[in-house]
Amino acid sequence: MRLHCKKRSVNRGSALVITLLTCAIMAVMVGSYFYLTGTQNVSVTRSQNWHQALVVAEGGAEEALALLNSGVQSPNFNIVPWTTVVGSGVFKSATNRPQSKFGTSWYDVSITNGFAGANPVILAKGYVPGPIGSPILSRTVRVETRPRITFPVKAPMIVVQGFDANGSNVGTDSFNSTVGPYNPAVPGTNGDVITLTTNANSIIIGNAKLNGSVRTPPGGIQGVTATIQSGAVGDSTWITSNTGFQSGHFQDNFTLSDFPDATLPNVSVWYLPSTGTAPDGLIYDQLLTSGNYKVANLTGSVYVGQTNTVLYVTGSLNISGGGGGAGYAPPQIHIAPGASLTIYMGGDTATISGNGLVNDSAQAKSFAYYGLPSNHTLNLTGNGAFYAPEADFNLKGSGKGSYDDFTGASVTKSTTMTGNFKFHYDEDLIHLTTLGGYDVTSWSEM
Repeated sequence: MRLHCKKRSVNRGSALVITLLTCAIMAVMVGSYFYLTGTQNVSVTRSQNWHQALVVAEGGAEEALALLNSGVQSPNFNIVPWTTVVGSGVFKSATNRPQSKFGTSWYDVSITNGFAGANPVILAKGYVPGPIGSPILSRTVRVETRPRITFPVKAPMIVVQGFDANGSNVGTDSFNSTVGPYNPAVPGTNGDVITLTTNANSIIIGNAKLNGSVRTPPGGIQGVTATIQSGAVGDSTWITSNTGFQSGHFQDNFTLSDFPDATLPNVSVWYLPSTGTAPDGLIYDQLLTSGNYKVANLTGSVYVGQTNTVLYVTGSLNISGGGGGAGYAPPQIHIAPGASLTIYMGGDTATISGNGLVNDSAQAKSFAYYGLPSNHTLNLTGNGAFYAPEADFNLKGSGKGSYDDFTGASVTKSTTMTGNFKFHYDEDLIHLTTLGGYDVTSWSEM
């Protein structure tokens, strides 16, 4: 009997090895794929959150810019919810407010270098959660600013449409209040009048004596755009014995095309003034001791006791000066030493006459007036900085032997000066930044 022995195929073992190797390779490939996919997902998520951190930081910078342009001025940025780090010039906004949070992201923002006269710097840091297992991501932006000049042109009167000086004893000159008070014996020669139009008779000088120049946009014509009767325009020596234009004192080189309308600052809370006794011992109808105030109509007596005080008048303004009763202040706006007031006028007409404005500091920058587009008429004596490009500005002289003097500067739709009125431009107003806001000079990531 023949026996047959079957040999086990060697190929079967090789197939098993190949199968196992193939499975191992596929497992490695699948694992690598999932690892790469997970890594890519983390990378994409981190990249998205990294960019989001910059957006959040910029949100903090925008909040700080909104504060800087809300009607406040350094060093008075500590308006809720902003707080000051005493003596450091640093102002911070609380991070636990809903306004500084975006879901699980938030920002931390501060204003540094917030001293008076300095250029504030904003530091805003945005925080965003990183991918799972990763630390929080943060990015910081640095924004440098500088005060925006409210009166960027060295001139006492700028008119959008026209200037008319009627009657005798009308004139303009200049001085610098940082050097000393106005001295009529040494008048400055920057008593310019500027118009934004080249139309005929845009500037009617009449009998006025302007210690300065007349300036118009290109195309203005001496004797057409600006006319003189028996008045004079030139330096102080020339205008005392001559009439007409001194050579070189009519210039058609003014290039600013327009002045924007005044806008109400972004104030979160307006307060009503109180009635009471001021530090001078007199009783006032309106006490403005700090902050931002709003009234419908402004009459009677007003006491301003703090710097950076803002008053918004929605209706009429009529302060006539005159005397008060026993123990009561006269109907006037009294700005105490070291205090300052800015009025935003929303009503049609404002009148401050007689001794209606008493500015103890004797500096025009302590009183600023901004006429909103709804303000069409401004009748005034006194001193200050007046910006009302939609208003007709009436400077009415006394008509007597004495002069009415105005110290400051103005930007208005038109200006009319009557006899016995002198306008003294305070050259220090070219540096005025109160409520003019701040411009960004650089924006960079740290």
